[in-house]
This record gives sequence, structure tokens and C-alpha cells, in this order.
Amino acid sequence: MSRASVFITQILQFVSRVDNKYKRLNSSERVRIVSSGNPSLPRPGFETLRQEDCADPYSDVSRSVNLVPYSLVNPQRVQRRRPVLISPNSLARTIIQKILNMGGAMDFNICKPDVLTKEEFLMRQRIEPIISSREINANTYEVVSPENIEAVAAKGKHCLMEADVSCVKDLLRREIYPIIIHIKICDKNIRKLRKLPLRVDSEEEFVRVCRSRERELESVPCLYACLEPEEWAGPDDLIRVVKDRIQEEQRKTVWVEQDLL
Repeated sequence: MSRASVFITQILQFVSRVDNKYKRLNSSERVRIVSSGNPSLPRPGFETLRQEDCADPYSDVSRSVNLVPYSLVNPQRVQRRRPVLISPNSLARTIIQKILNMGGAMDFNICKPDVLTKEEFLMRQRIEPIISSREINANTYEVVSPENIEAVAAKGKHCLMEADVSCVKDLLRREIYPIIIHIKICDKNIRKLRKLPLRVDSEEEFVRVCRSRERELESVPCLYACLEPEEWAGPDDLIRVVKDRIQEEQRKTVWVEQDLL
């Protein structure tokens, strides 16, 4: 098994791009590759390849990655429509508005937050779970609770959330299973987004920030859908692909790594 792991690692490295330093998990993958140099991602069942199994000079890559042939997960079959998170979060508001303004938006609705004063916000933090919050000004907060999300699901619609993927664990702990749509942004496809009303200092900085956000998905304890640059040709095409992928993910079984919650 250990020797087979070395061979599989070599094959995966061969077919990947040279600048791809880590392999991200998405809902179409069966094997997980995680950088062994990142100690902040403890996972059960991870085994570093033994040094004596890496004597082959062509298997140097096996020293920098761990092959995870399986993870301890629990399957969840969700009948009601699941909430949707868009990654990177900087695209979420624009994409949500586009989805709601295009045809066929009957299956979607926004997650309407509660507007609270600072005192109300601090009190709710102590007594109720909060999925995400945003400070509007010094005395006003927008707060999303599980009840806000469930209210949309009860109407048979997908709840479109502007929250960051950091809220995924809180959702899963409350048995709310989000659909995560990650849009891969790179130098080649950033020009396709120029027609969208994005507030960015520069395209280079936007790409850098998006790449840093990709690493956050490594700690998400469930699968996510990744849209590659070649899957869409422009803003309207992107919205169509996002909607199609949401419907596709809704039909899938949700696999949750309970040890990461």
C-alpha cells in the first residue's frame, strides 16, 4: 500500500501544472492531496510516506505531499434545497444579483439579515447562534442566523448567501448543508470579469486575493464545486454555469468530515 501510494503521487504530480503547489478537494475528486508542510490541517488517517519508500529519485515529490486515499466521513442526503455560498466572497454579491435578475430565478432567494443595534447584537451573540455578521456602522449590525436561512429553505428555494466560507462549520454543526461554488480566478480569465461591477484596486491584486482565498477551502469539512476558467466565456455564461452547478450539487449526497467540526 505504501509503495502504491508513491506511484499514485508521482502520477498526480505529473499530470498537474508545475505551479500547482497543492491539490484542492472538490466534489468531483476521489483522492485528496494536501501539503505536508501545513501543520494547521490535522486530519484523521493521514500518513506521511516513509523515507525508505521514497528512495526512488523520481519520487521526490512524495516527500512534499501526503496521499489521503480516504477520509472518515458521514453521508447526508438532503431533500430540501440547500443554501449557496460563492467563493471567492468578493464575487458573491454581484453573482447573487445577476442570478436574481436573470430568468429562471424562481428557485432562488437572498438571505435577508436581521438589522440590530450594537446592544442587541451583543446580547444575541450570548444567547443564540450567529452564522455571519457585518458591521454597518458604529451602532448597526446585519446578522444572519440559522432561522434566516431556514425561512428561505421552507419556501422551497435556495438561500443565496453573501457570507464567507468560514461560516461552513457553523452551518454544518446546525445540520445546514451548504452548496459551495468556487470560481477559480487566474490571470487568463480575469479579463472575462471586466463587465461586472467589481470594486478592485487592480486585477493583479484581485487575482492574488482570490488565490489566497482558495487555501481556505482546504479546511472546509465538506465537498465543494470548482468552476475552472475554461468552463465559462463571459459574465452571462458564468451565471448560467453557476446556476447549473447548483442544481447538480443539490442532487448529490453531502459528505461531512465530523472530526473537523
